[in-house]
Formats: sequence, structure tokens, C-alpha cells
Amino acid sequence: MGKRSRRRGQPQPPATQATPVSPRSQQLAAGRSLLNAIANGELDDHLTALADATDARLHLLHTIKAASALAALSVGDEVRINDTVKPKYLRGTHGRIIDLDEDTATLCLHRPIGRFTSGHVRCPPLALDRLDPQTQALAS
Repeated sequence: MGKRSRRRGQPQPPATQATPVSPRSQQLAAGRSLLNAIANGELDDHLTALADATDARLHLLHTIKAASALAALSVGDEVRINDTVKPKYLRGTHGRIIDLDEDTATLCLHRPIGRFTSGHVRCPPLALDRLDPQTQALAS
């Protein structure tokens, strides 16, 4: 009996399969590679272009996030001013939205505060946390 005929009857070891690499891990590896290239000075001639592209992308992401936050708000919604605003004394203040425009929401605060003696404040939408109406009903 030849070698070939003997091999056919024996079970073959399972073929080693390459473990599938997720797209996310590929992106992380590419990001690390890019960061290493920058750190090693391989992209020094392109740093200004990279910085400009990064700034433009961050601005776009912020604009999209702000537009989404503004779209989620409606006139009459109860909101809380979050910790991203200045002056700091506005942080945590509650109010009701009385007007929306393309960039901001105008609030009527439940009580005037600081220099906002009229009780009206214009805020960017990312500075507002919409309050749950059920929570508001229980608190009243």
C-alpha cells in the first residue's frame, strides 16, 4: 500500500482558518498606524493638511450633533441648562422653550437669575437637557 492510499483514510487536520478581523479593529489598527507615522515624523510635510482636515471634520460632527439636538426640541418643552454653559450660575437652571430658530433655543426661566432679569435666555441646543414630562408632573 502506497503512502497516498494510507493518507486518504486518515482524518485530515482541520485547516487553520484566519480569524476574521472586524472592520472596527481594522480601523483601530489603521488609526494606530497613522498616529505612529505622525509620531515618527513620517508625515511632517503633511501636518498642516492633517490638522485642517481634522478641524473641518470636528466642526462637521459638532454641527450635525447640534442640528440633531435642535431637531429633538419643541416649543413648550421643559429643559434644564447643562454644565457646558457660561456663566456658571445658569447651570442646572430649569425653563420652558418659547422659541426655536436655526441655531438656538430661547428659554423662559422659571425665575429670573443674574443678568437675565427678563427671565429669557438664548442657548445652543447642546447646552440643554430635555426633561421627561412624567418626571415634571411628579415634581409639581
